[in-house]
Amino acid sequence: MKISAKQIKYLSKITNSLYDELKIEFLYHSNHLEGSTFSKEQLDKLLSEKKVEGEHILDDIIETKNSLEVFDLVIQDSEEILDKLMLFNWQRTLKKGTVDDEIHNIGCWKKYENKLRGIDLKLAYPEEVDTLMFNLLEDWKEKKDISIKDIADFHYKFERIHPFQDGNGRIGRFIILKQCLERNIDLIAIDEEYSDEYKKALYNAQITDNSEQLIDVFKKCQERLHNKLLSYEKLLKETE
Repeated sequence: MKISAKQIKYLSKITNSLYDELKIEFLYHSNHLEGSTFSKEQLDKLLSEKKVEGEHILDDIIETKNSLEVFDLVIQDSEEILDKLMLFNWQRTLKKGTVDDEIHNIGCWKKYENKLRGIDLKLAYPEEVDTLMFNLLEDWKEKKDISIKDIADFHYKFERIHPFQDGNGRIGRFIILKQCLERNIDLIAIDEEYSDEYKKALYNAQITDNSEQLIDVFKKCQERLHNKLLSYEKLLKETE
């Protein structure tokens, strides 16, 4: 389902509508990929009533609450040029109030080498990140006709750099959302149903520089999200 940046900004002013449903749908699946224990109903309760229900570890509560705010930032920034200051702001917002905030390691590129648990993948060293991210962002700016392959290529390269100390997965998927909105591409939200396929395809792309499997997963997620939001088609036409 295509939604332009201008449309989503307009829809953000309409309460209890497509904007909130998309927000919950996107965040529920993205956060679950990182181990969040919030159900959709609990996430909706946090959004609508500012109320936490169920038992969750403190950082999960903090980051889930923060992710609601980051989603709004992404929409606010959806027509702006993607740059490192924007990414710093998103990651700072996502991680504020966490342990990383206490040691002043948010809103900046990683200071220490990081690794992915259970995965044999060499990530960028801290001293390499600024140059690698500059090149990645510059390459994106220069692209004119964007395809789903361009988004998939950017995503696996971003995740292979792993530029932040923590929060890279969520920030990477927020970037996908912004890229779809700014380039009017069918929205991609990595659905939990395809989480294993997504992780395998992402790893394969990172070690082979071939994003074909990742593109296939993205297309499945596009179709699934489209079907979930089908009832809002009339509303979208009215806001074109």
